[in-house]
Amino acid sequence: MLYRLRFSTALHIGKGSGGASLDDGQMNIHADTLFSALCCECAPGNNLTELVNYFNEGIMTISDALPFAGEEIFLPKPVLFIGHKKREGDAGLKKRLKAIEYIPLSLFNEYLQGLQKAMPNLENLQYTFGQLTTISRVAIKGNSPPLPYHVAAWNFAPGCGLYLILRYEGINARERFTNLLARLGISGIGGKQSSGWGKFEINTSPVPAELLKLLEDDQARYQMLLGTALPEDEELERILENGWHTLVRRGGFIRSAAYAPGQMKKRSLYMLGPGSCLAERFPGGMYDLSDHGAHPVWRCGKSLFVGVNV
Repeated sequence: MLYRLRFSTALHIGKGSGGASLDDGQMNIHADTLFSALCCECAPGNNLTELVNYFNEGIMTISDALPFAGEEIFLPKPVLFIGHKKREGDAGLKKRLKAIEYIPLSLFNEYLQGLQKAMPNLENLQYTFGQLTTISRVAIKGNSPPLPYHVAAWNFAPGCGLYLILRYEGINARERFTNLLARLGISGIGGKQSSGWGKFEINTSPVPAELLKLLEDDQARYQMLLGTALPEDEELERILENGWHTLVRRGGFIRSAAYAPGQMKKRSLYMLGPGSCLAERFPGGMYDLSDHGAHPVWRCGKSLFVGVNV
């Protein structure tokens, strides 16, 4: 099932670089962030254990929330190295290739074929999904004199937003996820929810046949992640062999008044980033990041793959 998230307000999603992120941000929402937000949404109704079990047992698996523009949906740019002497000597082309983050689904195979040429066609890969701006505010409470601070706000262009893919087993799981996601759209996702940010409406549709074919292609030379994920420790070395990957630092705060007095940070974890191209698929793990708190704090290390042939 494909869900389009159409945002009616600004969005603040901090970058996963490990530094202060209030004054910087990104457009996409990682799969583990979506999972954590859904956990917060269902916790007041004491349904958290059910949701965690759904993800842990593979009844639900999600991608990152990735961009769409109009009817076109986009995939992460594959993390692949395909050397070509002429291209490697062209600094301008290398810079343009590096600047591209997402590939439209309709041009995905064409892009992969172009990587094997000296001069791939990049003219159709330039898209603008919105704009990141910085808003200045003043913190008054507890500060004398008041202190200014800055918040990064992503605003989507008309007709643009984010989509995610849900793989599920059973109608009940799909309906449960849809209801939770709709409630999250009302509450908001990301930072500055108290200011009304991060609100969205959802539209559902079947996964396009072209994307479904890639999702089902588990025999391709590479298996590309559509979201943040992390294999279990005993699988990690084997999974990383004969592939290409990026790492993203995952941290953040624990949004639970029951966990501990005051606001606590989650233990940091490094995960494989979307676009990582590996030799095989893996189920991934569920990681408890709690540290002497009142309850577990789960980080979901499971996501979806698409087959990539080059």
